[in-house]
Amino acid sequence: MYNDNKTVQTIADGLQTLSQAELQELDRIITPRAAVLLAKAFGPEIGELLTPLTRDDVEDSGTPAAPVKRSAQEGELRQLMRDPRYWRDHDPQYVDMVSQGFRDLYPGGAV
Repeated sequence: MYNDNKTVQTIADGLQTLSQAELQELDRIITPRAAVLLAKAFGPEIGELLTPLTRDDVEDSGTPAAPVKRSAQEGELRQLMRDPRYWRDHDPQYVDMVSQGFRDLYPGGAV
């Protein structure tokens, strides 16, 4: 099982061994889409670890993400909502991950 607490802790510990330059490089590499896929594959705890790396993502032009990108991100979040952990089990960590995704996507609260 990949998404156990030991695996998440190992990743969290590993991130702490990176230099500031390496963390900045990782920040450029980890996109919101990559974070969603990793969370889907390894559990919401991974998404929580990656949130700081995707929170302020902008397109290469230095401007905030375009509406098309925003729509794609919303679609990814809505896909996560179809997971039974969200709608059936109400898994608190999974629900929090999806909720945080919407908060990050719509900071003013407008959906």
